[in-house]
Amino acid sequence: MFPLSTQAKNWMFASEEVINKFREKANRSFVHRHKSSRGESSTLNYLSSQEERDVLGYFEVKLAEFCAKFEPPMPKAVMGTSFHYFKRFYLMNSIMDYHPKEILVTAVYLA
Repeated sequence: MFPLSTQAKNWMFASEEVINKFREKANRSFVHRHKSSRGESSTLNYLSSQEERDVLGYFEVKLAEFCAKFEPPMPKAVMGTSFHYFKRFYLMNSIMDYHPKEILVTAVYLA
């Protein structure tokens, strides 16, 4: 049953390379959209895929700190689910489109 589910189809990846391709595609999509709307001669600098991963790593630490501050303590399942939501969101979206701080609290709320 699970191998035929949409979860297996959409969220199980063969390797980390596949995940990195999704991230790079989201990054390229943002850069392309904004360069075409501003013109190719735009002097704006955009984050690379690696820089985006570095920023996300920082906000993953902040997510853990945020979850640890709850009283009574947040259940581990809720914390894990919020991490999944946060990471999955940024597989298909760029941090230049949506600020990680906003997505962080949204992921915790939804979890």
